[in-house]
Amino acid sequence: MSSRRRIIAPLLLIAGVISLGGCMGSQQDNVEATAQHGEQLVAAIPGLVRAFGEESVSLLSETSCTSSPDPETASRNTRWTGAVGVSASSAQEGRDRAQAVREYAESTGWTTEDRGAAHPSGERLYTATRDELTLVIEQDGGDDEPEVSFTVTSPCLEKPSGHTMTRSELDSMYGSSDPLYPNDDRSKFTNGEPKPLPE
Repeated sequence: MSSRRRIIAPLLLIAGVISLGGCMGSQQDNVEATAQHGEQLVAAIPGLVRAFGEESVSLLSETSCTSSPDPETASRNTRWTGAVGVSASSAQEGRDRAQAVREYAESTGWTTEDRGAAHPSGERLYTATRDELTLVIEQDGGDDEPEVSFTVTSPCLEKPSGHTMTRSELDSMYGSSDPLYPNDDRSKFTNGEPKPLPE
């Protein structure tokens, strides 16, 4: 399946799937839990994204569950997110991509969930869970060249003061000067160019 124009800002707010502000343990326990979620997500992404028909992601990082631009505030409630999007040639292409992901996901331990569309104009193509990760594929824009979004997220968890967010080097913006990610290696910034997935 050929790759088409990537959507750098795919749909990330998934109503009904992600519970904001969750707290599963102490804040320090949550730091460790989110780090583990990140490891699981980074390991799962290559196979899932290739099944989706792509060879890179636009986003693969710990992200804030708040809308605050302040790094300290934003880093107090976070989750891991992996995402990529494409402009498909038709709605059927989006469904075909979702079906390919479903076949791969079910063969690698993901549990398919039956959930409706997240918003009136969108079509929920596929939802699955594994451990505490949630995978959602949606498309929006009608039958002609719809935008198809692929997103995997972990739960939002509260963090202690001083927590800093991290991101994978596969994230297209890794190494940028974003103050939310002070520990990036700035020498590895590729000006937003997608990086190929590992084998």
